Amino acid sequence: MKKTISLFFLMVCILCLNAQNRVPCLTDEALKAMQAIDPSLKQAQIDADHKISNLQFASEKAISVKYIPVVFHVIHKWGAENISQAQIQDAIRALNDDFRRVTGTNGAKSTDPSAVDMQYEFRLAQFDPNGKPTNGVNRVYSMLTDNARDNAKALSYWDAKKYYNVWVVNNIQNTFGSSGIVLGYAQFPFMLSRRPNTDGVVMCANQVGTIEVGATDNQMGRTFTHETGHWIGLYHTFQDGCAGLTPSTCATEGDLVCDTPPLADASYGCQTTRESCNPGTLAMIKNYMDYSDGSCMDLFTAGQKSRSDATMISFRSIVYSASNTLAAGINTSGNYVPLNASTLKAPYKCGFNIGDFAKDGWKYENYTSPGDSGWKESTKAAYEGNGAICARNILHVRLNNRNAFVSPSIDITSLSNPRLSFMLAYAKRIGASNDRIKVYISNNYGRTEELLTTLTTSDMATGLTSSSEFVPSVDEWKSFKLDLSAYKTYNNCQIRFELTSLRGNNIYIDNFDLGDATSISSNSLNQVSFSLFPNPANEKLAVVFNNPIASEFDIAIYSIDGSLIMNKNYTVHAVSQQIDLNIGELKSGVYLIEIKTDKGNQTKRFIKN
Repeated sequence: MKKTISLFFLMVCILCLNAQNRVPCLTDEALKAMQAIDPSLKQAQIDADHKISNLQFASEKAISVKYIPVVFHVIHKWGAENISQAQIQDAIRALNDDFRRVTGTNGAKSTDPSAVDMQYEFRLAQFDPNGKPTNGVNRVYSMLTDNARDNAKALSYWDAKKYYNVWVVNNIQNTFGSSGIVLGYAQFPFMLSRRPNTDGVVMCANQVGTIEVGATDNQMGRTFTHETGHWIGLYHTFQDGCAGLTPSTCATEGDLVCDTPPLADASYGCQTTRESCNPGTLAMIKNYMDYSDGSCMDLFTAGQKSRSDATMISFRSIVYSASNTLAAGINTSGNYVPLNASTLKAPYKCGFNIGDFAKDGWKYENYTSPGDSGWKESTKAAYEGNGAICARNILHVRLNNRNAFVSPSIDITSLSNPRLSFMLAYAKRIGASNDRIKVYISNNYGRTEELLTTLTTSDMATGLTSSSEFVPSVDEWKSFKLDLSAYKTYNNCQIRFELTSLRGNNIYIDNFDLGDATSISSNSLNQVSFSLFPNPANEKLAVVFNNPIASEFDIAIYSIDGSLIMNKNYTVHAVSQQIDLNIGELKSGVYLIEIKTDKGNQTKRFIKN
């Protein structure tokens, strides 16, 4: 019985972007290479298929939903291949849509009566092999992300008996003489005992999910579905050409599944009128185990489900067992088990003084910018103390660099009205600067997140546009405050700041304060806080307020000897408002500006050129 299998008995699948540069799986060539090393592997595959067939066609009770813990190993070189958590979550969503035929999704479009729910659900692992909470993603810097093969797998690996390993890389090596772009490959289940350290799938970053980098490809995440089909034991529907054409041979030849009509070769595009090897019978070109476009694929069959169930019983029964999924943080209903409350309790403050960052478990997630151009501790400026977190944004030449830093998990359940405040200083580099910071919140170590706010250049700017490196003075800071009352039940509250760089200057963040609205220490929520720019100023001085409620106040300007020069009444109507003062008639020198409110007065110094 002829079978094909990939390099070192891996299934390599080339799913190219169009019919012109698509090529079939490189399994025949890989099989020859592997047989030259170990001829016994051919018999091992035959024995495995015989074992599976005996179960596949036996009269036995169907397996219920199988929950599979997944870990993504993102191998990157600070490029776009270092995909986001959101893109990984989207890949899991698309995978579950396809395997469960979720109503209203691309996975349930087919009206073919052969289409079935495979009863597989995939979950990012909540606990790592040591039982520690995780977001289900490991990020490793290595040049092996280019021309990746099995050697990249050694960089990061979890026990394949207990986790579904997915390696994300920039591109995959194609060494078999066929032209084409390799988008992914998988290892068959019967190889698990022989090669456990390479078990899983390798995926190009643009084949993971349907958003961000995944949106640049037309496969709609279906490469992942296809490769996962191999991981659970399915062959291509065109396996061995027209083999298995008759009812007496369909169980022993071809893809070993009788309800998938044999094909002479792979399908491309969406050839809805194509016939199978049996004249007059349409090909099942929408099957996930063919090579059709992602927009065309939308079904598995009952025969494929039966084969995969038998395969999983034979070779992967541990991974979906109740004891194993529980160890990965998933209960028998497929839900995540509750996490223990963090030992770090609110109210919590961090001034980002030297040593603060490492003390409580803050961490950097600089996705595309290592070293000085990503987020790091800095002593160049601080709102208070001797340090702040800084992104030297001015060093970025490439657009859309993504870099983040993440707070430790904090139990905020004791807060009656939780609020987050922080100080920020920023300047544009050119007028077209369009940097933005997104602030996210999570209650599960970043496995899933919600967006709290997006700060744009107009929100953040506290200094003048300048091509010189921006280092803020004490007056060039702005206060931001975010209401977290919707998240007051979070006992593992984690805050992530993500910067997308678009031609801007440096950004500094200081005085992270997570507490009750009535007790946040820096820049009380009921107090009008403000910054001045430019400072020194010429004709106009901008007073930038950050206030959560409408407030009436007076602005007074004094000479350095205390003489009153100007006093006017204003009202702040919004969260953030800027008032431009005309100071052109003032003489050059140092002045004091005082903001008078019913909560008290604040005074800052400015210089008139």
